Amino acid sequence: MAWRRGTQNQQAKEIRKGHIVEFQLPSSHATAQGDEKVRLRVVDARDGENCGRVALASLPPKLAAIAAREGVRLHAHEHPAAVVVARTGEVEAGAIALNEAQRLNSRVCVDQDVEWTLYRGRHVAMDCREAAIGATDVEIRPDPPLDLVVFEARPRQGPAARVDGVRLASTLARHTFDCLVTLSEVFVVRVDGRDIVARVRELRSVADDDDDEYRGLVLATTETFVVSDDARLLDLSNNPEIPPPEQKADRVEVRCDEDDEIFPVRRALLRPCVSLTRVAQAGKGKYDETTSCSVPLDCCTFDRVLLYLEHAERRPTQVFKFDPLLAPDLLRAAEILGISGLRDRCRQVLGSFEERVSRVPIRLDEVKARNALGGRSTPRSETLLVLDYMVLDITRWLPEHPGGDRIIPDQALDCDCAVMFELYHVSRQSFLYLKEFYLGELALEDRPLLEKPAGDASKPFIDELRRHTPWRLDVNDLPQPTHKSF
Repeated sequence: MAWRRGTQNQQAKEIRKGHIVEFQLPSSHATAQGDEKVRLRVVDARDGENCGRVALASLPPKLAAIAAREGVRLHAHEHPAAVVVARTGEVEAGAIALNEAQRLNSRVCVDQDVEWTLYRGRHVAMDCREAAIGATDVEIRPDPPLDLVVFEARPRQGPAARVDGVRLASTLARHTFDCLVTLSEVFVVRVDGRDIVARVRELRSVADDDDDEYRGLVLATTETFVVSDDARLLDLSNNPEIPPPEQKADRVEVRCDEDDEIFPVRRALLRPCVSLTRVAQAGKGKYDETTSCSVPLDCCTFDRVLLYLEHAERRPTQVFKFDPLLAPDLLRAAEILGISGLRDRCRQVLGSFEERVSRVPIRLDEVKARNALGGRSTPRSETLLVLDYMVLDITRWLPEHPGGDRIIPDQALDCDCAVMFELYHVSRQSFLYLKEFYLGELALEDRPLLEKPAGDASKPFIDELRRHTPWRLDVNDLPQPTHKSF
C-alpha cells in the first residue's frame, strides 16, 4: 500500500525537514552521556498499549528515576526515527517489551539486542559546518505540542471495512495521548471489532516559532482527523473534513527563483535583510500587507541564510561558523538580501586566506618552537602540523577533533603526518577544510630534516591530496630568506 511521506523530493528538505535532518547532524546517541543509554533485548509485548514495558532494575539510575516518575522516552539506534515511551512493568530483566507497531517504527525485531538512548529533544543545526567531521553546532529543543494530527488508515487485514470516522479519530487520540508522534509513524487500534492500521500523515504545531513539523507532543487539546488510504478497503462514515492549514499571521512565503522552492519564514527573522524590509514590515507604516516574496537564490543557499538569521537571533554574541567553501555563495546571498552581518562574516573568511598565509617559506625550527610553547597537554597555545610540507594551524580545531584533543599532539607534531592523515581520514571530505588551516609551505632546505615516524603516505593519496589543494603556494616561486618569522 502506498503510504505517502509528503514532499521529500525538495532539496531544501534534505537539510531542513526533520526526518532527514537528524540523520545529517551529530546523533543524539553519540552526544548522550553514559547513564542516558541502556542495552535491552526486544521481546514481544503482544498487546495494543501505546508504550513499551521495561523492568525498573534493568535501567541505569538516571533512566530508572525518570521511568518510575513518568515513563522514559527512548529511541533505538543512532537517530530517533521514532520515540517510544517505556514504563515499568512485569518484564524479564534486561528486556524491553514492544508490540509489532512499535518494533516497526523503531526498526527493531524480537530478540535483537539494541542500545536505547534517552530522547532529550530534536537536534537543530546552528551553523553551516560539516556534520561528518563532528563540527556542527547543535541545539537541543523540546518538541512542540501539536494542534492537529492527521492519520491515514486502512484495515490491518481481511475484507473491506466500514468504520465511523469520529470514533476512529477518538480512539487514535486516546491511544497517542502524551506520546511524541513522528511523521510516518504507525499505530494499530481496534475499532468495531477490526484492527485498523493508521500512519501519521500530517502534523500541525501550535508553536509560533516552529516550521519543521515532523514530530510533536499529543495533548488533550490536539485535534485528530483520519483519512482513508484506499476507500475500497476502508469506508469512513460520519467523517469530518480536515480544516485547511492556517497561514500564521507572522509568516511569509519566500520563493527561491532558481529552483522554485518555497520556505515559510517568520517575518521577524527577515528583519536583518534590508532588501526584504517591505516583507518583514508588511502592514506597518507605509508598507502594504503581503504574504509572499521571491529571492534570486537557490533553496540550499537560502536555507543556509536562514541558519545564519536564526543564529543571529538566538546567539547574537557568538560567531556564526560555516564551511569556508560556502563563503562565495553566502556572500552573494548576503549582498542580494542586504544582510550586513553575514556579508562581513563572509568577507572575513574569504580575506583571511590572503592575510594569514606566509609569502615566504616557513622554517621547521619555528614550527617546533611554536608547538613547544604549549607542551603536549591541553589547553595548547598553538598546534601546527606539517602535511605533505604544508604547514597547518589547527589550534582552534583541536577541541572539536572527533578523535579527541590528545591524539594529534601525542603523535603528529614536528613530523610529516601525511601517512597518519591517510590512515585516520577515510573520507576525502577532510581535504575540503585544509584551506581554512593553511599557513604556508615548509622551506625546501628543511624538508630533508622532517621526520616521518609512521613512514610515507601512498602515492595515490598524495596525488589526490594535491588535486584537492590547488590553492597551495608553489614554494619554488617564493623568496628564500634564511631567517624570517611568519
